[in-house]
Amino acid sequence: MAEDMEPEFYLRWKHCETPGVKTLCNLRTLLNQLQKNHRDDVHMYTSGHLNPNKLYRPPETILYHWPNANRPRESKVFGPERLSDKVKKMKDAWAHFTINTAVGPSDAENTPLFRYLNPPSQASHASQEDVSPKAGLREVGSPARPKREELRLPDMKVLKYKEVRSSRECVMSPPGRDEFQYVSSHLAAITKADSYRKFLSFQKQVLAKQDLLMRDFTGSQAARCHEKKLEQELQKICVCDPEEFNRLQVFGEVFEDICKSSLVFGDILKEIKEEYELYMLLLLKNHPTEQYKSLLTQVQSLQKGKVKTADVEWAREELRVLVTALRAALDHDNRLRNELEQERVLLEAARNRAESPEKKVVKEENLTLIEKVEKKRCEVLHKWDEIQALERLIKTSFVHTGILQITETKIKSLETETIKLETANKILMKKIQFIVNFVKQIMGRNKLREEEQQNLWGFIKEFAKLKETDIS
Repeated sequence: MAEDMEPEFYLRWKHCETPGVKTLCNLRTLLNQLQKNHRDDVHMYTSGHLNPNKLYRPPETILYHWPNANRPRESKVFGPERLSDKVKKMKDAWAHFTINTAVGPSDAENTPLFRYLNPPSQASHASQEDVSPKAGLREVGSPARPKREELRLPDMKVLKYKEVRSSRECVMSPPGRDEFQYVSSHLAAITKADSYRKFLSFQKQVLAKQDLLMRDFTGSQAARCHEKKLEQELQKICVCDPEEFNRLQVFGEVFEDICKSSLVFGDILKEIKEEYELYMLLLLKNHPTEQYKSLLTQVQSLQKGKVKTADVEWAREELRVLVTALRAALDHDNRLRNELEQERVLLEAARNRAESPEKKVVKEENLTLIEKVEKKRCEVLHKWDEIQALERLIKTSFVHTGILQITETKIKSLETETIKLETANKILMKKIQFIVNFVKQIMGRNKLREEEQQNLWGFIKEFAKLKETDIS
């Protein structure tokens, strides 16, 4: 009965419905359902936990100043409100206007709608005799359904990921032109393994989640990168010279990378670096180091005295002679000490090989007193000869320890003086070379002839010889 009461404008579209499939050609039902769903959604959102009616309200004393204050609301007294005929007519007019003004689909041949409503009959490879009567009844009783096709998912158009070295570069660099790429969806894969691999590649290429861990510019990963770079650069620097400033340069470069990579503290760290470099520049310019001061005082002291090359050579030769003499004396002393030790060993051996005390006692008992005295006298004289021989050996061959110490100290002092004279000689040679170059530059600027230059050099040499004679 409900279908019979439907208006004529709905019946005109009745032919577009496929049997067994629920369509949306009845726009009035569609609009009513849309309105109902919209009203339900609004009611659901307004009755949530953020609605003022759901908030806690403390009890308050309500004062009623009129007699009908406790009267219930109209919504509770009256029944559900019914729509008037005028409202129904307006809704029907809305649906009627929408349907009559819409452009209808074309039912002509060779159109998509015609091919969809009238699909071609499927050619049967079997003969009519092999067809069962049940299949024949199905073909006669029900219309042929369209062939079912699989859904092909299109490629997605996404932004191409741009690698960023630092957060500061990401923010401060000017935005470039967006580049897009087409990526196939993981839902289009055949197996679950392929789908999972495509999903991982989508996360790696498009979402780039690995950069959140590998390029964490505010965590420990950035500190490890800077530390590794600093260690590699320091290993390339030679540490043999303590006055090298390459280490400061390496530290400055790594600190510059930190300033560039940090978005929050980059400007502050850069200002600190610039102030520190300015301070170091002023410090090195105005306050020389202690080593520089000591070298400066030594050079100034050497400038006051004048030393000749012949004196340096004579002192060096004398030092060489003294060193050779001292080494020869030490070798002779060691040889005599060894000989004395050997004599002592032989003397002890001779005493051990002497006759036993009993025989000595027997012989001494047989001797008279005069013979005993003579024997002792011979022994004393023999010892006296040995002592005199040792004294002569000590006087002629051995050297006193104090004399050796004095000689060693004198040699050391001569070595230090020789080193000082050599350094002074080197400094003077450098100064002479500098003066010669300076004189040549002045001659070149004044454009002197060769004869004038030779005369000037001869005058300088004669003046230097006169000064040497005056000093000597």
